[in-house]
Amino acid sequence: MPTIAPSIPQNLIAQQGDGQVYLSWDQIQGVTGYPLQRSTDNINFTTIATPTVPEYLDTSVVIGTTYYYKVAATNGVDSSYTNVVSVVPTATGSMSLGQVRLLAQQRADRVNSNFVTKSEWNSYINQSYTELYDLLVTLYEDYFVAPPLTFQTNGSDNQYDLPNGINFSGAPAFYKILGLDCGLGAQGNAWVTLHKFDFISRNRYVFPNITSTFLGVFNLRYRIVGNKLMFIPTPSANQYIRMWYIPRVNTLLKDSDLLDSVNGWIEYVIVDAAIKCLQKEESDVTVLLAQKQALIDRIQTSAMNRDAGQPDTISDVRTFGERWGGYGSPNGDGSFGGY
Repeated sequence: MPTIAPSIPQNLIAQQGDGQVYLSWDQIQGVTGYPLQRSTDNINFTTIATPTVPEYLDTSVVIGTTYYYKVAATNGVDSSYTNVVSVVPTATGSMSLGQVRLLAQQRADRVNSNFVTKSEWNSYINQSYTELYDLLVTLYEDYFVAPPLTFQTNGSDNQYDLPNGINFSGAPAFYKILGLDCGLGAQGNAWVTLHKFDFISRNRYVFPNITSTFLGVFNLRYRIVGNKLMFIPTPSANQYIRMWYIPRVNTLLKDSDLLDSVNGWIEYVIVDAAIKCLQKEESDVTVLLAQKQALIDRIQTSAMNRDAGQPDTISDVRTFGERWGGYGSPNGDGSFGGY
């Protein structure tokens, strides 16, 4: 009597985490294994394993790549394969746009609703993602900092372009500035901190045309004007400027695009996107708003500094002599006598 093929496995689920994919499905009695197939194009599938238990951890995946899986059961004769499930493995704490959208739909209980389109969901998620990113980089002093960008002045201009993702050899696009330095040495070393000039001082160096540098009596200062950095007075040629800044958050377009830079706080995006969806439907969002506020409170409470071993202070504390001293002080050593 010929062997009858087992039934098709039910409830195939793919979950991702830490750059791996965990697959599970319902157990079937009397089978010897579960042929598991994988694809990167949802067309050409390859058997990657035949586990004897209804689960498998796929560790041979690439972060950011979409994978498609299907599984069958065998007792010497293979069953038909399940419907395909897809997943995008991400680094620890990250998620893909497609995964976040599904979780937001589940939170709003609108998985199969067509009232909010896919493009609208993606728009909500991008808005929530940007809002969270701004909250994090504002509350955390150094939550996400781009590599410092160094450039040289030309001696004639007092305004210089900010990085836009294309100029400066493709440095990340500018979002918020953290600080500027000027190099004392000819090779861009011995940095000193530059300060922002007050708006009321914008015309201080217009006439006469003073070109002294930070070493002179008029210190070099900066201010953001549109998409440029403006300096007063006009810096001399070949001075090194080093800029510390927060980059602009990336826009999520494809389902495989990853939510970066918000590690540990993606729940905020899920809740806020669900709120935006339900507000369009004019549904009650009271519970979700409370969850969102609780998340904001947690962020504010924990946002002291990511360097838990060395929290920052408002400013360094100086002695009496250091505050009032400096070059040319009466004692010639940076003090006025002190205590």
